[in-house]
Amino acid sequence: MIDETKAGADKKARMMKAISTQLPALPSMFIPPKAETPQAKAKSAAMQPAEPASATPPDFRKLVRQGQKKDPIAGRKMREEEMVRCGYYLTAVEQRQFKLLAINNGHSMTELLRKAVQDYIHTHKHKLPKG
Repeated sequence: MIDETKAGADKKARMMKAISTQLPALPSMFIPPKAETPQAKAKSAAMQPAEPASATPPDFRKLVRQGQKKDPIAGRKMREEEMVRCGYYLTAVEQRQFKLLAINNGHSMTELLRKAVQDYIHTHKHKLPKG
């Protein structure tokens, strides 16, 4: 009888643990640092750059004004203006033909669409309000 109550309590405890909203306890991932020897300290000090890297991020607008074309951190080409995402609708036939023409000419659809918008704006610039 005592074994049955103990088994029942154990089963109840396991069920309560399973439906508990508390996060399970995870083992600690902290690894203490190794004690450095004087030789290791001297070696690491010699490998440190003479001037610590600045924590301030580069001013990208200033870099663009100076004529820099690549992001010094990511190494990618920087855009001169911020791009804004916008959507457009095409029929399935238009989209397929547009995509095929873009691929055949070695351009992306976005690049060709942007060029078409720039040409349209340039052609109809005189209709824009002054200011």
